[in-house]
Amino acid sequence: MSFSELLSWAWKETPPVHRNVTNLMIHIVAVPLFVLGHVVLVAGLVVNPWLLAGGALSIAVSLAAQRYGHSLEHNQVHAFTGTGDFIRRLYAEQFCNFWRFLFSGQWYASFKSSRSGA
Repeated sequence: MSFSELLSWAWKETPPVHRNVTNLMIHIVAVPLFVLGHVVLVAGLVVNPWLLAGGALSIAVSLAAQRYGHSLEHNQVHAFTGTGDFIRRLYAEQFCNFWRFLFSGQWYASFKSSRSGA
């Protein structure tokens, strides 16, 4: 599957596994933390190697929080078929589809829906 096909598939899978209000609130903080962690990793390579630890910690905390958030969902994420599948899907969600979900208004729609008990 090409990366664009993966993005398309993952986009269809995003709303059903992001409906729990706690998971949505975790994602609104954890995904930017994941992205920031990567920025800090790059800064660590260029500016100061001590930043590498901060970047790695940010990424680890983000992933742990999102794993917990997804455990609260009624609909679970499809099982990963291996390490490569995990990495591709992770980066597709963190750097592409979450932002589409947020800025398209679907994050807010899911949040409102989950708050109203729908």
